[in-house]
Amino acid sequence: MTKTLQDLIDEALFISTEYQARLAELTGDSDWSVDFSAPSFTLKSDPSVSLSPSLLGTESEQRGSWIWSWQELGHFPDEVVTAAVQAREAGESLGVQELTTDELVLSEGLARRLTLAAKAATGLFAHYPATAGGGVRAWLLVDGPQLELPEPTVNRMGRVMAQALQTDTAVHHQRAVDSYARLRGAHISWDTEACAVITATDGALRLWFDEHRISGIEPAEPVVDQRELARAAQDAQKHRAASREDATRALAIAHREAEQQRRAREEAEARRVAATEAALTEQSGQPIEQTEGVERAHADGGNAPFDQEPRHDAEPGIVSMHVVPDEAEESGQTEKTREEHVPAADVPAQAPAADATVSGPDEAVTDQHPIVEEYTAPIESEEETHEDRRTALERLRAEQQAEGERSGTSRPGRDERSTGATAAGQRTPQRDEAPYAEPVSEQEEAAEREAARAEDGSKKKGFFSRFFGL
Repeated sequence: MTKTLQDLIDEALFISTEYQARLAELTGDSDWSVDFSAPSFTLKSDPSVSLSPSLLGTESEQRGSWIWSWQELGHFPDEVVTAAVQAREAGESLGVQELTTDELVLSEGLARRLTLAAKAATGLFAHYPATAGGGVRAWLLVDGPQLELPEPTVNRMGRVMAQALQTDTAVHHQRAVDSYARLRGAHISWDTEACAVITATDGALRLWFDEHRISGIEPAEPVVDQRELARAAQDAQKHRAASREDATRALAIAHREAEQQRRAREEAEARRVAATEAALTEQSGQPIEQTEGVERAHADGGNAPFDQEPRHDAEPGIVSMHVVPDEAEESGQTEKTREEHVPAADVPAQAPAADATVSGPDEAVTDQHPIVEEYTAPIESEEETHEDRRTALERLRAEQQAEGERSGTSRPGRDERSTGATAAGQRTPQRDEAPYAEPVSEQEEAAEREAARAEDGSKKKGFFSRFFGL
């Protein structure tokens, strides 16, 4: 059997109106407070009244949406969200999409309509819209022995129906009247679809309908005796008991799903932390052993340029420039090392050469390597591709080769890298400016993408921020 949201609203409207009238008698103009950890909803009247709250969801004017409290379980005690889960389960069984969609775009009266439908699904018929600030209102179902209604009478039921019809919320009045009579424990009999008689302990009412709407009400003679009225009251009790059993099953579902979602959130957080730590490790300046040149240097016994000790002639305030020996020199073909000492004050205000090292008082030569600088430099654009970097690298090498031919000097080759450092007041070379940077490997690109995703995820709002419109 399938129903619509309006069907559930019609079934709950009349009895909801009666319960709201009873709640108004208790609250008056008193303040209230809610503690979901207890859980308790306290009316600060004289004497104070404490009821059991069930959090259905929140509506946020700023966000422009309604969010069911079952969207992310585990943030509230299971018993607090049981009614919302029970409404969702009923929505899945009856095919009511509004009860199974975690977030809905706000429209006029949507929160009240969803609350009325949830009442029909849960058997809890009193609600309180609690203002949470910032244009957010939390809709609660409340329950307690203080809300118990007296025995039904036709006079009381007639006033309730007349009051409810003023809101123009009900559409199918036959369904609304039939549900109200059965939920209240009164007896209802239908002569035709256009006429029904409600019998209670104090008499009876005849109702006329025209196109599913009440067109008239008049006193009538009771059509059943006290035995039938007692049976109708028992049927109402059975309905309430069935609702409590559904609530017990919903509580078990809420507990199970809360544990699953809590574990999933912990695992996601662990993955995010791991991705962040991996990104920070790569940016910390430690040697990255993923390129052939670095692996070769380590294999040769730690003779990588960034592993060398400071030169003996390095002095404070002096820039020492030299050419790192190439493979030919390592095999015995030595070449005279050119050294040039330049006072620090005479160093041009430009980025230092790739083979420059800087020392200061009590300061060791930096162990930063151009390859490490390439990997740890900020990404200029996410759209930059591997082929773009290769093209830029080839262009830079061609320019450096031409400059070397004009000046009559040579530059270190691909495996002739030396320590890169930045003098005081000079700018650190960026990614595209690194003269001897190799293309980033696929592993590095994957790590960068993972770090970017982790950073983006950290900016997303959490459940409480979304739920309460923060």
